[in-house]
Amino acid sequence: MLQIMMEQKKPERNDITLSGEKLRKYFPRSYSPQRIEETIFKLLDAWMRKRDNSR
Repeated sequence: MLQIMMEQKKPERNDITLSGEKLRKYFPRSYSPQRIEETIFKLLDAWMRKRDNSR
């Protein structure tokens, strides 16, 4: 029992999955999934910088 309690657990994953169907309404049909992902991260970076500057 002690061995089980002392066993190191794997860290929890913090993955988030977004539905392509939901995302498609925000992007042109010509955008590939890779381009959508890149655009989302660029927008998040800009949002983070704006948020940090307003503090």
